[in-house]
Amino acid sequence: MSREPVTIVEIDLDRCSRIFGVGGCTAALAGLTVRKCYNSIQSCPVPALFLTAPFTVRFSEPRATLPKDVLYFPAVLSVSMFSASVNLAGADPKLSPLGRRATVSVELQDFTYHDRALDPYSAGRVDGTAQTDEPGYSPEARGTFFGKLKARWPYYPGRPLRVVSGYLEAGVLVDARTRNFVMTDIKGPDEGGRVRIEAKDILDLADNDRALAPSPSLGYLSAAILATDTVVNLTPAGVGGSYPASGRAVIGSEIVSYTMAGSTATLTARGLAGTVAADHAAQDSFQSVLWFKAARIDLVLSQLLQTYAGVPGGFVPNVDWQAEVLRWMPDLKISAHICEPTGVAALIGELSALGFSIWWDDVSQKIGLKANRPADMDTVFTLSDAANIKSLVQDDRAEDRLTEVLYHTVQIDPTKGAATAENFLRVTATYDLAAKSALRFGDARVRRIYCRWLDKGADSVVSLISWRLLKRFSASPVQIKVKLDAKDIAIGLTDIVELESNSIQDATGLPILTAFQVIAKSEPILGHEIELTLQAYPFDARYGFSADNARGNYGVATKAQKKRGTYIVNSASLLFADGEGPYRLI
Repeated sequence: MSREPVTIVEIDLDRCSRIFGVGGCTAALAGLTVRKCYNSIQSCPVPALFLTAPFTVRFSEPRATLPKDVLYFPAVLSVSMFSASVNLAGADPKLSPLGRRATVSVELQDFTYHDRALDPYSAGRVDGTAQTDEPGYSPEARGTFFGKLKARWPYYPGRPLRVVSGYLEAGVLVDARTRNFVMTDIKGPDEGGRVRIEAKDILDLADNDRALAPSPSLGYLSAAILATDTVVNLTPAGVGGSYPASGRAVIGSEIVSYTMAGSTATLTARGLAGTVAADHAAQDSFQSVLWFKAARIDLVLSQLLQTYAGVPGGFVPNVDWQAEVLRWMPDLKISAHICEPTGVAALIGELSALGFSIWWDDVSQKIGLKANRPADMDTVFTLSDAANIKSLVQDDRAEDRLTEVLYHTVQIDPTKGAATAENFLRVTATYDLAAKSALRFGDARVRRIYCRWLDKGADSVVSLISWRLLKRFSASPVQIKVKLDAKDIAIGLTDIVELESNSIQDATGLPILTAFQVIAKSEPILGHEIELTLQAYPFDARYGFSADNARGNYGVATKAQKKRGTYIVNSASLLFADGEGPYRLI
């Protein structure tokens, strides 16, 4: 049976499920309404009655063997994938907190079209019953598919785009692999009728220019209040309905707690979180505060992404995130006041400095969350010169080294920002003295972290985060770029790779098997070749957690048990009976 590769591009648009002038739609061809809508919000004469229903438009490469039960427009000329990267534990200040967004560029050929699949009233355009300003006309004779699409649906940015790659067998799409993006731009059509649709991965929804947390509040004090007052009336009228029924807010430089009834806020406490109760003038803003108290980091991230960035819940694997956090940072509790609307991406970047990486996984179609940690039941991929490496380039990245971490916690005043040492009460200093010594690098490379998320302290957690960070970066974090065949496409961001190549040698000149972690991935030509950027993964010792008492001793433990649980080694030899060395705790 023949097997033909195919790429399909799907875009979702908002289309009204109502019928013009029927049932719940009160529109009529009268007055200023001289033509029926196109069931898009842009063309709707009564937008308050617009009822959104899913509407997907599909484009494909020209193929005679496409499935017959689905409408495909054979307009795809090319699909180009560009690189995505992850900022491991937020450690690279030159990179966005969310790394580099995965992008896709789709080139299509414009064409004339009779509108029957896009315009519910296309027949009426022909016979003249869908408009009063002119007689009937042929939609196919006017304009082009994409020209009309953009005019009817100009609000496409942020709407879903999917790239489906698979194979056609006897008119059936098989082995399909779907990647999700959000549209950012439609360029063209140009003089040659070419159109380019550009899109980014789901995390683009969290970019600072698109998503703020907390959301900007709309209320102001209707009159001046004193430092002792407990009732605040807000203006404009009815604005109280836009606030939570209770919570915390900031007035000037004072944090208060409140309950809301109508547009009247009863202040249940004043001068909270190190701020001072003060007088405030009329028209001072009453801004909701995003407040976390001893919250798990996975729950905080989930709230930022879903509530404030609008990321669909299906892309946030809360169960997996919880398991990662409870295993690798169970004592980490978030306590913070976010007093000013702040970009969600910026907030996530600050949270990543707590030792976590967050990225879009185009294989699982989920947002990944991983601690800066050793391998822990992870799938480890093997790459070698002989098996799959087409080319390799090595870079030692000495400029990215670290020898010490200065970690500032416990904000003095949450209303004063989070980027100056003067607004924090504590600093935890962690050093790699060996790396700084004259016989090694002989210098200091300092990273200073201002963390407003640990306002209850958590010094032991900070120390652990800092040591793990130094473990990754106290030596030059070697990076390697490798090109591979598309068969290795399952390797994704943050995956662990064991690499054996003549480019990486031991002191005798022999190739040495070395662990790396994937920090960037690109696919310039979809389905043909991938390029990975790998960073040295120095967790090369045997690590383990305290084992439960019910587990047998080392001699009878299984290989899996030895890998996941710590055993106490002979203090004299520092060796177990099987010759293995001691565990390390991390």
